Amino acid sequence: MPTRRSFLRLGGVTSAGMLGALAPARAAHTPDDTFVLLRRRWREVLAGPGHPGEPYRRLLAGVGRAAARHRDTMAPRPASLWPDQAFPSFMATPRRLRAMAHAYALEGTGLTGDPGLAAAVAEGVDHYRRHVYAAGADPTGNWWHWEIGVPKALLEAAVLTGLDGGRAAALLEAVDHFAPKSRLGRYDGTSTAANRVDRCVVMLLRAMAADDHGLAELAVSALAPVFRTVSEGDGFYRDGSFIQHSSVPYQGAYGVTLLSGTATLYAVLRGSPWEIADRSVFAMVERSFAPFVRDGACMDLVRGRAIVRRPFGDHESGRQIAAAILLLAASAPAAQRNRWHAMVKGWAARDTVRPMLEHAEPAFHARLATIMDSAAVPAAPEPVGHRLLPMSARAVHRGPGWCAALSMASHRVAHYEHGNGENLRGWHTGSGMLYWWAEGHGDHYSDVFWATVDPYRLPGTTVSTRRLPDGAGGPGATPVPRGGGWAARRTARTPRSAST
Repeated sequence: MPTRRSFLRLGGVTSAGMLGALAPARAAHTPDDTFVLLRRRWREVLAGPGHPGEPYRRLLAGVGRAAARHRDTMAPRPASLWPDQAFPSFMATPRRLRAMAHAYALEGTGLTGDPGLAAAVAEGVDHYRRHVYAAGADPTGNWWHWEIGVPKALLEAAVLTGLDGGRAAALLEAVDHFAPKSRLGRYDGTSTAANRVDRCVVMLLRAMAADDHGLAELAVSALAPVFRTVSEGDGFYRDGSFIQHSSVPYQGAYGVTLLSGTATLYAVLRGSPWEIADRSVFAMVERSFAPFVRDGACMDLVRGRAIVRRPFGDHESGRQIAAAILLLAASAPAAQRNRWHAMVKGWAARDTVRPMLEHAEPAFHARLATIMDSAAVPAAPEPVGHRLLPMSARAVHRGPGWCAALSMASHRVAHYEHGNGENLRGWHTGSGMLYWWAEGHGDHYSDVFWATVDPYRLPGTTVSTRRLPDGAGGPGATPVPRGGGWAARRTARTPRSAST
């Protein structure tokens, strides 16, 4: 990919897509109108295209019931907002506030536009901001919570419910403190690939919360490095490989974040002064992601440490990839969109282990149900053929009714990753492990495989049985055989690049 390219479409004027090289002309309409459009588009992304039947309406009603429970059980205290979630509660508390905001903003929840719910969200956001996420607080623990996870949830809640006044100003001050514009000034460290996309989403929400054209411009221009093909480190490679944390093949976790975030940005910004013209990421749907999805499940050899998080996580990742593809399809050319619709319909039709429609969120359910109901969209079969991705040491071979995949070793690819207490015994998962699937065996890695498999006897590997300590080799490790035992060579990755 060229180092400079057309990236941003500004009311018919194209601007170079290099960070810091943008000076787009203002749109003819007022800033308020501009951001009214973005906020409406954000709600459309959350709602999907709508679907007249069940269970779509039931799913929306469920969103309302959950929000009502959160509202009714909220009990602000200095050490908590809900009794069962003691502060700092980086994950659960902000997500509950965002879920309440979704119920307020979406039609059909039973709480749409409810002023009492909006007031509860405003109170909850401000309470959490004062007691946990206050400007100047010590950001202890994982950087990701302070710079991405928490601000993304709180800003979305604020944007959807129209938080304003002093509470809004205080929240924006806190976001600017922990996630300042300077984080987008350099493309390195914790601001690459999926993390960069997350940061751009946070910055766009920050712009939407204050009708700030300059921050919206920054959010979009800072995406440019994500779309460049790389030859080392994080990002997409020319063979379709995707790497995060310098050395870990990660289509099924960080890649999902990247694809979902970019799909959201394309959808929200379409028709705005910052519509994204670069379409490089579109090619990666079929080159980088689709090869590792079989019958709706994402193969574990590109899911990093996420393989041990919960049962059927491979099917969850597959649904997330499918949802991102359907959202991105709305911005794709017709021929590409038609292929993607057929591909996702085929995945959904064959996923009998965790049926996609039964486990879909409302927006994804609406988009998927639309193509499942359409006689004009065929269900594409599993492709037959071989894909080798040497830059991430991965290979997938599909035959009629079966599939095999190899997670191989390489000097540039970590044999495994652990972090945050996850995947401590994945030592040999990158030492030539063979995965296989046949008819009727779509779930044998999904349920309790990683909890019960002998980590020294993984299929296809020939490794030393010398006992290794949990997490041998460091967070991103390449174990190499020495003298019949094992040593570990750390990959070039700084501790700050670890995240949730």
